[in-house]
Amino acid sequence: MQAVLYSSSTMVMTMDEVKRLLTEEIERINREEKRDNKIRFSRKFMQSHPYLFAAMLVSYVPVAIILFYAPYFGLPYLIGFTVFLLVMTLALSVDINPTYRFEDIDTLDLRVCYNGEWFTVRHVSQDTQDKLLHNEQVPSAVKAGIEKIRRTKGDVDFYDVFSLAYHQQPSR
Repeated sequence: MQAVLYSSSTMVMTMDEVKRLLTEEIERINREEKRDNKIRFSRKFMQSHPYLFAAMLVSYVPVAIILFYAPYFGLPYLIGFTVFLLVMTLALSVDINPTYRFEDIDTLDLRVCYNGEWFTVRHVSQDTQDKLLHNEQVPSAVKAGIEKIRRTKGDVDFYDVFSLAYHQQPSR
C-alpha cells in the first residue's frame, strides 16, 4: 500500500480550485435567477392565496365602518387600522431573492432559516462537474467521489462536492 503525501500548499491549491469552480457556478445561478438580495414587489402571495387576499380586503370594509361609527374608536383608529392593513399587504407582497454564497455551504445560521439548505438541493451543472473531473488540480479522491455519486444518486449537489473536497482527510 502506497502512502500519499500532501503538502499543505498542494492541498490549499487544490481546494482553492474546487472553491473557484463552485463559486463560478454559484455566481452563474445568482445571475440567471436574479438573486441579488434586492426587495421586489411580487404578486406571488396574491396568486397563491387569492381567497385569503380577497377576504382580507373584503373584511376591511365592515371593520372600517365599525371603527368609524363607534363612539369609542373614531377616525384615529380607522386611520391606524388602514395603515396597518396597508403595511401588512405590502409586507406580504414583497419578495427577496437572496444570493447563494460558497461560504454558506455547511454553515448553520439565520440565513439558512430563510434560504433553506439550498446547497443540499441545488445540483451542480453538468458543465461544472466536467470541469471538476477534468481539472488536474482537483484531487483524484474528489473526482472518484463525484463519479460514485453520479452513478448512485444521479445528481451531484453542492454539498456533495463540498464534503468530498473539505471533509475528507488525506490518506497517511
